[in-house]
Amino acid sequence: MMANKNTVQKNTILQNTSSGWYHVPQGNTATFKTTYGDVVVALHPALAPKHVARFKALIGAGFYNEQAFYRVVDGFVAQAGSNDTHDATQFTPTLLSPINAEFTQPLNSNVSVVETNDMFAPNSGFLDGFPVGIDKERKEMWGLHCPGVVAFARDSEKDTASTEFYIVIGQAPRHLDRNMSVVGRVVKGMDVLQKLPRGNRDTGGVLDNITQNSKIKQAYMHSNNTAPYFVQTARHEEYQRRANTGKNLDNPFFHDNMYGPRPIDVCYYQTKTSNKTW
Repeated sequence: MMANKNTVQKNTILQNTSSGWYHVPQGNTATFKTTYGDVVVALHPALAPKHVARFKALIGAGFYNEQAFYRVVDGFVAQAGSNDTHDATQFTPTLLSPINAEFTQPLNSNVSVVETNDMFAPNSGFLDGFPVGIDKERKEMWGLHCPGVVAFARDSEKDTASTEFYIVIGQAPRHLDRNMSVVGRVVKGMDVLQKLPRGNRDTGGVLDNITQNSKIKQAYMHSNNTAPYFVQTARHEEYQRRANTGKNLDNPFFHDNMYGPRPIDVCYYQTKTSNKTW
């Protein structure tokens, strides 16, 4: 028997208790300039503090300037860096050394649980608008591999991330959760990433030839006088409406909700980003 529609909505409504926007500190935003336009990334140190610090240091040292998105797999990821072609003598050894993995972090008090029936985690939700998996019993959280998420690449051994990073540009590869160090998410330029040249799938998506169309012309961290970026949180009224529609299908378009309320995928119902609050 299907539950009463009004009862379902009342029982599954998300709580709106505080601000609906997270103002990303300008010092945690970075721009990657490409042939097709700018890609702006927002970093959150609570996800992987050592990797975020390394990413910022690499950008500040000019490591990514004139490097490339050298591995681009349609519907999966765009991976960038030097692919071991950089001149190590131009950078300090500590900037290029491996980093210990930061797959999980202590559960942060700013986390909002959205879904308790997640396929890949006990709970899923958002840390200041950044998608995370949540284990309350273990008091852990970790970044989810939703579209737009930025993480460090590594070899098979877990403590081998150093300079390369990737951005999820397609369907969420959630099998990577808790196995990679996530540092942030794209807040502008997903359309730019979709224009990048694709690699050969037979060679794992690595491009046979690097052209200017694949290059990062310049990467830089933002200063305090740069225009701000905001990430919508799960407490925002508009996000609550979207998430609850996904759970309850309370929209005239839907005619069959036999199995509602249903779980939602937070990677599909992501929080939005903006250069202003609304």
